[in-house]
Amino acid sequence: MTRRGYDGAWRTMAEEVARAALPGLRVCCPTCKREGTLLPKWKPGLAAKPLFVVHANGCRDALEMCSLSEDQASLIRSEVRLTARDVRKTLRMGRPFVLFSGGQDSLCVLEYMRNLCEKAGVTVTALHADTTAGFPEVERYVKRVCRKLGVPLVTVSPPENFFDLAKKWGIPGVRARWCCKTLKVAPMRRFLRGLDEPVVIYDGIRAAESSARAKYTPLWFHPSFRCVSVSPIFTWSDSQVERYVARHDLPRSPAHKLGCSAECWCGAYKARGDFERLLDIHPEIFNELVAVEEAQGGRFTFMYENGHKVALESLRKGKQQGHLVQGVRAGNGEPRYEP
Repeated sequence: MTRRGYDGAWRTMAEEVARAALPGLRVCCPTCKREGTLLPKWKPGLAAKPLFVVHANGCRDALEMCSLSEDQASLIRSEVRLTARDVRKTLRMGRPFVLFSGGQDSLCVLEYMRNLCEKAGVTVTALHADTTAGFPEVERYVKRVCRKLGVPLVTVSPPENFFDLAKKWGIPGVRARWCCKTLKVAPMRRFLRGLDEPVVIYDGIRAAESSARAKYTPLWFHPSFRCVSVSPIFTWSDSQVERYVARHDLPRSPAHKLGCSAECWCGAYKARGDFERLLDIHPEIFNELVAVEEAQGGRFTFMYENGHKVALESLRKGKQQGHLVQGVRAGNGEPRYEP
């Protein structure tokens, strides 16, 4: 009987993962003191997802789950650690896709999985979302890396671009991040759910990225994609990532040269310095953002300082005025703007 909804799909996944007996996910259950597989369950609005220890004794009807309290979860969460052998076992669960954003962490995962899949005789595919809110350098970089590594690439994008949507829906904010769901998750979901085979996705999430991600686990069931999601480098440090990139001579992301995050310019987590840098390196994108602000009629802006709205146009005027002053002080005769 096919189970419906997220809860039913999650339980089916839990059974499959528990019977795979991945050593890296095995723990001693603090509730019943038996060995089992530690798995999280997605709940909307919760940073730390509820944890369960799943007990499988080889019989479908014998599957049991113990729900952990927050205190139990905080103590046992750090015990799980996926090994390369564990990750290889997950290849049996479905067709492998690496979520390749163009960032350094996803670059490591792409090369890591390419090596594992090559040894296992399996083809891994890179899945990239062109959010329409990023830099053209990133799109070219993603294609170049996949060609270099010999990895098939699938690129998805939203039906409408970010700038048109932002003019209609408003500027995304920390509390209203419609951008990620609309521009990235939805196009990927449409593609993955259109396949007629089970899939497993591999991402570059790491515990060291933030205190929130430190509460994740390296294997979970994705609520949007409805498939197993694996984070092979979850426990890696920043220095481990750097060494891996250097050791495998992987092409560096454009962000290293650009001096800023190049993947997405929705504005939710950007500050003055980011927008000033954008004005310098991609004035055409900066102009698109100014047009979005103008469409809001002054109600919203991409930048706030001390709780006050700061129009992006003011940054451009400030830069022009600064260049004008610089030209006068340089003793160049007539005041002029520097290029």
